[in-house]
Amino acid sequence: MKKTFLLITVLSVIAVFCSCSKAAHITPVTRGISFTAELTYYNESYIALVTVSKNGDTDIAFTAPDTLNGLMLHFGESGVTAKYNGLEYKYDISSVPDGIACSYLYKILNDAAGENAEVTAENDCYYTESNGEKLKYRMYLGATGLPISAKDERTGFCVLFKNVTVLQ
Repeated sequence: MKKTFLLITVLSVIAVFCSCSKAAHITPVTRGISFTAELTYYNESYIALVTVSKNGDTDIAFTAPDTLNGLMLHFGESGVTAKYNGLEYKYDISSVPDGIACSYLYKILNDAAGENAEVTAENDCYYTESNGEKLKYRMYLGATGLPISAKDERTGFCVLFKNVTVLQ
């Protein structure tokens, strides 16, 4: 009886520790979606409407703060196009410092869509993360793979994904 109880106890403890953190069979859905992004970066807050096409091209239209309302950015293979009050400026994303919130959001979305993105389940939460030298974040996902939030503890970058919709 004592041996049976001990065996059951040991197996239960092993099962608990093995189930604490495990790879999940969820694929991050960061392409073919639209959402409202609430961004916080270096103590500044922004709100933007974001559309990410299936090929990864991303359109960001700022709605807040008032000073950025109307600024539209298009990220694509040929670079970035910024439009504001009738002006248009094109540039290469590699020529821009890493400290720009919209560029950081674009890089996170592309990284999470990559083949190496591994989703982990821990404490009833799903997340994917990157611990690279230039890109370090953790993105939380819903059970369907749609993004909920992403954060970089080093820089304070944080984005909440609101009203995420899958595009047809």
